[in-house]
Order: sequence, then C-alpha cells, then structure tokens
Amino acid sequence: MSEAFRWREQPFCSAEELAEMESIGHPLNRAAEQPFFLEGEPGDFALLIKKGFVKVVQGEPGRIVDVRGPGAIVGEIGVITEEPRSAGIIALNDVSAVFLPKGPWTKFLLAHPHIILDLWAATAIRTRRANTKRTESELAIGQQLAKALIELVDYGVGERLDEDSALLRMSQEEMSALVGANKLESVKKVIRLLKASGIVDTGRQAITIRKLSALRNIADGLMTVG
Repeated sequence: MSEAFRWREQPFCSAEELAEMESIGHPLNRAAEQPFFLEGEPGDFALLIKKGFVKVVQGEPGRIVDVRGPGAIVGEIGVITEEPRSAGIIALNDVSAVFLPKGPWTKFLLAHPHIILDLWAATAIRTRRANTKRTESELAIGQQLAKALIELVDYGVGERLDEDSALLRMSQEEMSALVGANKLESVKKVIRLLKASGIVDTGRQAITIRKLSALRNIADGLMTVG
C-alpha cells in the first residue's frame, strides 16, 4: 500500500467502542455523486464510512482534495468546532455510512478521550498531506495525474484486474478535479497521450489502467508522458 494512505488503516478504537459508536447513530446511504453534505453547511453530524468511498470537495468548481473510505470518520471536526463545513462530502461510488448526530457523538467522544486525540492526529496528517499536494501542484500535469491515480488504486478505490492493471470508475472531469479544477483540457491531453502509449484505456465514466508499473514510473518522475 502507498505510504500516502498507510495511516488510514490504523484503528482508532476497539471493536467494542466501534459497536458503541454505531449504536448512537443510524444508517445513511448514498449513490454515486450524491452528497452527504456540502461546503458551508452547518456541522451538526459526523459520518462513519462503512462501505464505499467518498470524495472531499472544496471550492467552486470543486476540487477533490481527498478520498476517504471504509473505517473513516468524516465531518467530525465541524461538530467539535461548531464552524461551517470546510468541504463537501460526496459519494464516489455507492456508499453505506452511519449518521452520528451531534449530541450523542459529542458525548461518545467525551467518554472516550483517546479517540479525540487519534482523530486530531489524523487531521494533522491530512493537513500535512494537503500541504504536500500543494507543493506537487508545481509538477507537470502528467505526473500530478499519475500520482493521483496511483494513490486511488493503492487505497483500494476501483477494481484490480490483475497485478498490472486496474479499473477506476471516474469521469475525466473528476480526474481533472483531482489535480486542479481548471485543468480539464490539460488532463484530457495527458489521457490521450497515455492512451497512445498503451498505458490506459478510457470508457464511459471510467479509465482502465493497463500498465500500472508504467504509470507508477511517471508518478515517481522516472518516465514522462508521451
């Protein structure tokens, strides 16, 4: 697994605490592209992601600043700080979550202070990753896109077809949002070059990575696009 996502796999509570957490909420499901909440809305609940992946979207037009998956808690900071949502949470595919209302969620955290520390530590790591991504914005679009796609595959988004290929159900607009919301034409050009090199194929709302090893070399700066 990519180092960028290794921290996500660390459990922040025991199985008993997780069961207790789920007992204070109720199921909430969304189909792909449906929002759980939007940037600027009141932070009056948190979510525990059980199945599927969500994208964290900021700005207009939206930029995807992160992707969260099973086991992740999202929206927790707004509940604690009582500030408007700093980003929207939108389903990347079919998502099953647990809705954690503000009052019971706050009481749960006060009863388990170590979880507060773990959540704040995870927030600090995400902030550091966001700063790294801002530095990476100076890289060529091809390398930025390769890094973003490799991270998604390593995190488990999409379907691994074999050792060197994977399918991601994402539109070119979403891929553009991963590297900068105003870079769609540049992303389309990169994808055309990757297709010509046999590294990817595209379909309706999907991209098939045929040569993960080659794309990883581009992400690492060992190869260039085209």
